[in-house]
Amino acid sequence: MAKKIYILPILVLLFAISAEALAQITPTDSLGCSSSVRARQVSPSEAGSKETGALKAREDSVATAEVVDSVATESPFKRFLKKTKKLILQTVKDLDESDSIYIEPNHYDWTVMLQNTNFFQFVTFSATDPVLGKQSLSFSPRTASKIGPYIGWKWIFLGYTFGLTDPKGNGEMTELSLSIYTNKVGGDIIYLKNTKNFRIRRISGFPNVNNSELEGTNFDGLSTYTLSVNAYYVFNNKKFSYPAAYNQSTQQKRSAGSFLLGFRYDHQRFKFDYKAFPDKLIYDENGKSLIDEELMFDKITYSSYCINGGYAYNWVFSKNWLLAASLTPSIGIKLLKGEQLSSKTFVNGVKNFSFDLVGRAGIVWNNSRFFAGASFVTHFYNYRRKNFSISNSVNYLNIYAGVNFYPKKRYR
Repeated sequence: MAKKIYILPILVLLFAISAEALAQITPTDSLGCSSSVRARQVSPSEAGSKETGALKAREDSVATAEVVDSVATESPFKRFLKKTKKLILQTVKDLDESDSIYIEPNHYDWTVMLQNTNFFQFVTFSATDPVLGKQSLSFSPRTASKIGPYIGWKWIFLGYTFGLTDPKGNGEMTELSLSIYTNKVGGDIIYLKNTKNFRIRRISGFPNVNNSELEGTNFDGLSTYTLSVNAYYVFNNKKFSYPAAYNQSTQQKRSAGSFLLGFRYDHQRFKFDYKAFPDKLIYDENGKSLIDEELMFDKITYSSYCINGGYAYNWVFSKNWLLAASLTPSIGIKLLKGEQLSSKTFVNGVKNFSFDLVGRAGIVWNNSRFFAGASFVTHFYNYRRKNFSISNSVNYLNIYAGVNFYPKKRYR
């Protein structure tokens, strides 16, 4: 028993010593190796660094919580406005991308200018008869001349013009035009309503009538309505600049050209009263009609859906000088009011082939800050069927001078 009493305390003491020793070493790895933990004194600078890091971590945590809370409490409408603003700014940036060797971006955000706009319209009805031959009637309203100030931001211009011609002479006419020019895409919108505001311009195919006797006389038997929407894409948009020629938001440094491709929609309406002509134009001495039956229509309304394509070129013929020209004809389907698109109307459209076009020309001097120039834009619409055709030409001549201001951030 005595031996057992001595052995038990010794075993307990050894176990306690072993446990204390194990507490001072790290757990053994799979290879039986271990590393001892060495205590060292932490310097004041290290302690401060740790405190700073902890403080920054707390600040970041608070900031993150505030952002999450802001997003959570922000209204859907505000988020929509922010996304829309971001999208618009990115779109504007994309539309202005160009090759700096060929195109110098505008150094300014805003533009003011004075512009004189002259409007011309020409309408012609033509018909062919085996007996009477070819007859044509041409009309045009009095030229509308306006002048006024414009203000522009990048490639969007708005302005107000005052009439220079006699308002009574212009009669009843409503005219609105909008053109957008960017390096990549462009478009035109024309709205024109002209009621009984025409004069006889030319008459041919009537043997008993002297054209000079009727030329320039008022004719209140014609009213027209035109709505046209035209959009196009510029292929060589990195080197060729439409804005350099027509809204001065860039400068063309080297000559370049580009192919164009787009879509065009037109809606035309013509109301015509042939009885408004003098009797000697309509009947002969025996009361027999002298005018082709095709020209005795009362109203024609049609719509056209066209694909257009063409070419534009900017010629830099001297420093700060540019001469530009472009032509984009279009072909498509023309449907009379109430007519439905079908294989028959398509075949008739091909048989009575006709084309429309948009033409532009301009000359401009631009030294980046100041500019001046002139431009001419024509929109030609044509409708044709067997033995009968209508042509309608809407034209604008602009003369302008202006100054750019408020430099962009990177040019300040």
